[in-house]
Amino acid sequence: RESRKCHLLPFDHRSKGAHGQHKADHDLYEKKEYARECIVRSGENYRGRRNVTKSGIPCQAWAASIPHDFRDLKKKDLRQNFCRNPKGETTGPWCFTKDPETRHEECGLPQCAEVECVSCKGEGYRGPMDHTESGRECQRWDTQWPHGHDFHPHKYKDKGLDDNLCRNPNNDMRPWCYTMDPKKRWEFCNITVCEPHNDTDEDVTTSCFRGQGEGYRGNVSVIPSGIVCQRWDSQFPHNHSYTPQNYKCKDLRQNYCRNPDGDESPWCFTTDPKVRRAFCTSIPRCESVNCYEDTGETYRGNLSKTRSGVPCGLWTDYIYSGDTHSAPPIMATQVLVLLFVCRNMHWCGGSLIREEWVLTDQQCFSSCVPDLSEYSVQVGLLHLNSSSQKQSRRITHVVCGPEGSNLALLKLEQPAPLSESVWTIQLPVAGCEVKEGTYCSMYGWGETKGTGHEGFLKVVNLPMVCNERCSAIHNGSLPITESKLCAGGEKDKGVCEKDYGGPLVCQERESKVIMGVSIHGRGCGIAQRPAIFVNVPFYSDWIHKVFRHYSTAENV
Repeated sequence: RESRKCHLLPFDHRSKGAHGQHKADHDLYEKKEYARECIVRSGENYRGRRNVTKSGIPCQAWAASIPHDFRDLKKKDLRQNFCRNPKGETTGPWCFTKDPETRHEECGLPQCAEVECVSCKGEGYRGPMDHTESGRECQRWDTQWPHGHDFHPHKYKDKGLDDNLCRNPNNDMRPWCYTMDPKKRWEFCNITVCEPHNDTDEDVTTSCFRGQGEGYRGNVSVIPSGIVCQRWDSQFPHNHSYTPQNYKCKDLRQNYCRNPDGDESPWCFTTDPKVRRAFCTSIPRCESVNCYEDTGETYRGNLSKTRSGVPCGLWTDYIYSGDTHSAPPIMATQVLVLLFVCRNMHWCGGSLIREEWVLTDQQCFSSCVPDLSEYSVQVGLLHLNSSSQKQSRRITHVVCGPEGSNLALLKLEQPAPLSESVWTIQLPVAGCEVKEGTYCSMYGWGETKGTGHEGFLKVVNLPMVCNERCSAIHNGSLPITESKLCAGGEKDKGVCEKDYGGPLVCQERESKVIMGVSIHGRGCGIAQRPAIFVNVPFYSDWIHKVFRHYSTAENV
């Protein structure tokens, strides 16, 4: 409990007479060093119960002086006759033996990194490693301290997110974890790689692909527009980390289309400096494809994954309540919200924070490297069907925010034209806060539930809600960390479909400041359920870092 201090106990769960008893008002955790039978590095912190050397000789008790006497060891939990490494020797834990002819010997404990090896990228690794390659202790997956994140065990039940063990829930290069070091968010783990073997996966195909095409091993090396793919072992014209060395099991030969990162289908980097990455959509699917007509209102197929492979939730878990931004809706007279479209359809909102930069919701894209030829940004729209106001800008880069941030920055090919009705929104100072109860404005073209003015850019005023109360309102089912903030909770007022990516704007003295970015949620305009936004001040430093990086790159 917060009011009590923690103390180390003189026993563990295997000590004689120890027994477990459930208590509702407190939690008792056992230090992992006392429970595992493998070591990290030299094993100086090993506190297991092994008491036999690597050659099978029983260990002498540390308190005994027969058959071997010793007096120069500092006490480092030298209990009974368990193997220990009090001097931090590189050979690992050891003990004095009961054999008069053998004074001491190592115990031969395995490295935790070697207990279970990693195949391919380690998506299926379920071993006991719990330290990073630099020796930092891993953070538990079910906690949000010292680093807030979205990889909660309840959300990723099949990813093995137990305890604080190294895992790879996001198809990265190899297993990793968040660290207990507040200054180091995450690191890879150094785990032994399994011996290579022939890829006999039943989904391996050569003339078509199944699922997301991770098993495609064909020879297509040109995207539909005719641009040739870049070789995977080349860093020109595009630098990248998807090399054959980093992804040995993904068959990154020559310049063939592949899917090493679990994207929606096979893809490649291209040899065109202006087109970094593109899907190889000329490769057919092996199975019949679900399709729909028009907007898909009559679709009754059984596809249950999104285009990026995320499993769909049950419709019974979704409470639909069309978003009436306000009753009646308040029309916006100035455009600080941009509309970006995909395949000529209204997709998401965004905020012009510099003439050539747009801040939006990362989930509006299928991945951090989408086919940008399908997207564009529309500037200056007060109404979706007003072609006279519309000015289009192509997107040249999508910069995804830090892990779990839900943010994305869009770099425009040309600066947006500013005018009396089109202007940039000011970024907040890092770490600034808005008091609970303060009303801020959310902008968007979302649903209006039949109240009229469909298609117009609208604004609704929402009261700020502190994170503690917001988390309680949501029954703790959503992680409301310092990287998020909440606003709303009044019936028929809130974030809804097509609002995502738009800004939550607050008045800061004489200026309007973007404090939040609306992100995908469950339901909209529901009473007593505030909407959740990305806390922009929490990421202000990252945003300015991106600005500096691209400014430097363009001046080289």
